[in-house]
Amino acid sequence: MKVIDFTDLEKKLKSVKIEGFIINKGNERLFEYLKNKKIKEKPTKIYSVTKSIVSLLIGISVDKGLIQDIHQPIHCFFPELKNSNETSKREITIFHLLTMTSGFQATSFQGAKNWVKVILEQPILHKPGSTFQYNSGDSHLLSAIIHKVSGEPAATFAEKYLFGPLGIKKYLWVKDPQGIYGGGFSISLSIEDMMKVGQMLLNDGKFSSKQIISSKWLEQSQRPYKQVEISEFGTYGYGFQLWTYESNDSKNYTDYYYANGLFGQYIFIVPKLEIVAVVKSQLQNNDQSLPKQFFQKFLRSL
Repeated sequence: MKVIDFTDLEKKLKSVKIEGFIINKGNERLFEYLKNKKIKEKPTKIYSVTKSIVSLLIGISVDKGLIQDIHQPIHCFFPELKNSNETSKREITIFHLLTMTSGFQATSFQGAKNWVKVILEQPILHKPGSTFQYNSGDSHLLSAIIHKVSGEPAATFAEKYLFGPLGIKKYLWVKDPQGIYGGGFSISLSIEDMMKVGQMLLNDGKFSSKQIISSKWLEQSQRPYKQVEISEFGTYGYGFQLWTYESNDSKNYTDYYYANGLFGQYIFIVPKLEIVAVVKSQLQNNDQSLPKQFFQKFLRSL
């Protein structure tokens, strides 16, 4: 790789509320910007990056045989759906939750006494599988399913099979009133621990020579099942609780997939270039996409 001048990128990062921006190629650190050294090890909210971590836990559940088929209807886990007047609710599968195509109306449920009950009671707006609709409720149901199939809370399952093997020791994860860990937005991690997740994804599920999650699951996870947006340089889609980007360049070297959370939290993975980038921010409104813009400009400079 040619020598890269990061001067312009660093100036841009300093001009906005980006707290940390780290880029690795393979296991080598290419670039590190930290507004405050404490951000490196201190767990802070990663918001909807939580969704991608819950998806990984579903994959581990599949690898371990706890989930036999992701096309299994979710009424197997939530029997109350069998009695619903909306028969289409019986068609919803784990796959639909993973790809945000359940058809459930998205709603706020954080203040509710029973999050799962509120989510399941929402009307169906689209035939399951037909339409992408971003919905944190889908993600929370995935966490509830992990709890049911493993017999333990998602955080305990994560400590055994994901966080533990990655060496993630400091984290926070908020539970709902029933003790189900929030599947959509509830985890806090440090930027270095976010990088560990990214490195594992880049290495096809391996970390420190240990296979944490199967490469087969990750290959499925990063496929764009639904097209979300077409931009000047490429097309955005959605996989298994992960966003995807297919570039317009002829060799697709800059195709990537990523986890994204509110206020500009990101984990980017560029398989063909062996690049991982992680971002911690406190950006508001339209500025939340700035890290993605900066990262894309960096990729185009390579």
